[in-house]
Amino acid sequence: MRVLTPSNPYYAYMVALLAIISATLFGAGDFLGGLASRRTRIFSVIAIAHLIGLVFILLIAPFMAEEFLLADFFRGAIAGILGLIGIAFIFHALQRGPMTVVAPITSIASAVIPVIWGTAYGENLSSVHIIGICIGMISILLVSQARSEIAEPKKNRALPPWLITESLLSGLCFAGFYIVIDGTSGSSEPWPLVAARLTSVCCLLVIGTFSSRTFRVDSSVLPLVLWSGILDSFANLTFLMATNRGMLSIVSVLTSLYPATTVILAKWVLKEHLTRIQIFGLLGAVTATVLIAGG
Repeated sequence: MRVLTPSNPYYAYMVALLAIISATLFGAGDFLGGLASRRTRIFSVIAIAHLIGLVFILLIAPFMAEEFLLADFFRGAIAGILGLIGIAFIFHALQRGPMTVVAPITSIASAVIPVIWGTAYGENLSSVHIIGICIGMISILLVSQARSEIAEPKKNRALPPWLITESLLSGLCFAGFYIVIDGTSGSSEPWPLVAARLTSVCCLLVIGTFSSRTFRVDSSVLPLVLWSGILDSFANLTFLMATNRGMLSIVSVLTSLYPATTVILAKWVLKEHLTRIQIFGLLGAVTATVLIAGG
């Protein structure tokens, strides 16, 4: 059996494939979580999905990890806090502002910052990589453009500063999650994710207890929440595998293309109409993937 190593010409394609799988699973998990949030409380969806994700990743961790490193476990806990804060910011922003503003700012920030971080710490990108990353950023912006139901006169209103700030903070937290997780060792994967999920679940339990929020969801919504939690954890796992084997600057951009999956599922399942801009964004995402993988 051929073993893929960094010197193997197919190694870069394996890393890109893992990142794209991560993006696909993130997008699918967000789609299912979004459907569930339409029928029940958002807090309940997040809490139960994270709990299910913790169980899933905890079950497979002993069979995957070569060793348990306490330092990586602590890094995972920090990443879990950053991820949870990012989720809180983006949901708050989405509740009070247009998705066409919140989603692109958050996605692009979560992709750009790891690229800057990676290149600053020695990741060497080829010219093809740079072109692919630029196309990927534009694709994220285009594919995140949803049809707005707001009346035309309201569209021209100035965006409130808090909306841009919360969207940027959300993207910053997600970028922080990527960067911190990237600092863990490949031999300890996926224990950092166990720590991340354990921390977020504990925080959610404390918040729910002291705010008297319910953790109950309707039985008809539970399958959506179940699969959302599993897909999200699997997405984090494939991201961790990709970033442990490839450059953070490349993996973060490919993973941040996840809105494309959400848009495609909305078209397929909910029969939502794709705008011309979104179609260009999807084509750009494919182009960016080919360039980054082959760079």
